[in-house]
Amino acid sequence: MKRFMVLLLAVLGVFGLTACQEQEMKIGFAASTFTNPFFNDIEDGIEAVLADSDYTLVSLGADNDATKQASQIEDLIAQKVKLILLNPVDSTTVGTKIAEANEAGIPVITVDRSAETGEVVAHVASDNVAGGQMAAEYLASVCPVGAKTLQLTGQAGASAAIDRQAGFEGEWSLVIDQTITASWDRTTAQNVTEAFLSAQAVTDGVCIFAANDEMALGAVQAIEAAEITNAFIVGFDAIDDAITAIEAGRMSATIAQQPVEIGRVAAQIALDYLDGQTVETDIPVALAVVTKEE
Repeated sequence: MKRFMVLLLAVLGVFGLTACQEQEMKIGFAASTFTNPFFNDIEDGIEAVLADSDYTLVSLGADNDATKQASQIEDLIAQKVKLILLNPVDSTTVGTKIAEANEAGIPVITVDRSAETGEVVAHVASDNVAGGQMAAEYLASVCPVGAKTLQLTGQAGASAAIDRQAGFEGEWSLVIDQTITASWDRTTAQNVTEAFLSAQAVTDGVCIFAANDEMALGAVQAIEAAEITNAFIVGFDAIDDAITAIEAGRMSATIAQQPVEIGRVAAQIALDYLDGQTVETDIPVALAVVTKEE
């Protein structure tokens, strides 16, 4: 009987050790949302790298709700993940949760969007200021003289929204008739664009920069419903729907990020750091302007 108990305890110990090891070998991905395919592509890039490692990925999408994301970060801390890849909903408030992760011994890498406060190992993203500048340069080259101009920005507090707007406005030499947030959302963008067209009595000639393609596509729907001629719309992200719209002549251009590559780079930086290697603290991923001609 005694020998049986010793064996039983040994078996239970192995199971307990295995369970602990599995718990310790998790990496968390706290994403702003998974309703936008851009962030699903980032996740795909992360998973592609982790597939060849001993780590499993725990992905949580916050539906662009900063409060929900704060709770999800707490959940990842409770799960004792080894590292958190963080795509903040709100770059200005997420710092307190980064500090909580650090206090629990969990390092954080920001992905696509930065955090204004909190200690992070590294930041992996496109140069959003440069992307805004590229959008301004392209749109200015095609925008008709006298056309009304609308800028659709992302969710307030998101670093990508702040940086793209700063880049666009810093390079744009014409009048911006209105700047309004559409919170990265297609339907919201359609509604605010419709209101803009009505308020400005636009029938011919309008130029729109949208800080992501979902908003750009919402603007396309508003333009087409109002039957506006000479409309030029530039988005950001190069999602499939936007590329299709560009090829059909419904959108003018988009600024192409490489979300899968962002995910891959972020995951590799995470693995290198967890392996004890020194990593770069700021890793940019290249951008490009995509038009029908290219």
